[in-house]
Amino acid sequence: MSAQDTRLLRVLKLLYHQDAQDIQALAETLLAQRKTAWETALRAEAAQHGYTGPIQAPRREDLRELKRMCREDAQSIVRTWNRDVDRQLARLYDTNRRGNRHYYAKRMEAWAAERDVWKARQIATYTEFSTASYAQRRFWEMNGLRGAAYVFDGPPPVCPDCRELYGLGAVGQEVVDANPTPRHVNCTHSWRLLPWTADAPRPRDLWVG
Repeated sequence: MSAQDTRLLRVLKLLYHQDAQDIQALAETLLAQRKTAWETALRAEAAQHGYTGPIQAPRREDLRELKRMCREDAQSIVRTWNRDVDRQLARLYDTNRRGNRHYYAKRMEAWAAERDVWKARQIATYTEFSTASYAQRRFWEMNGLRGAAYVFDGPPPVCPDCRELYGLGAVGQEVVDANPTPRHVNCTHSWRLLPWTADAPRPRDLWVG
């Protein structure tokens, strides 16, 4: 690779790489999605115990935790994007070492659009289910429901880990604590508390955020 080629790739990396501003913007977007997932998860948990009233938006330590999750995820997403950009640029260079900016721009745009089809869905799924898992844990903790029985809930599993948990049937708190969800990328399983196995507060006294 000549010095000129190296300079071109450096310029292209600067053009396509994401930075701290992108991380901040992405974290804010993820937080909005997490707030929605939080309320949805708490509403579902509360409904199992007869509560149909309003749900509190995340606040204090819960809001801090969701923001932490968003920052961590945004940093990871941007690191992965930048790494994938470097690999794609290298592939394009190896395919056509005489390619100009138009060559790279056209192919990078197509690559990014194709990648976004599955990557955006993957990120949205993880954001929803990791938030729901946190909201569930907080609901059980704040309402004195830890120690109940749970089942691994969701669609028929395909990965060995989820198949094993799915096949256990009703399990205790120690199994749930040792196997937080989501279990893997694109995992849509979660733990479901069996409401008749724990004494919950009256509906009006439930903690809902």
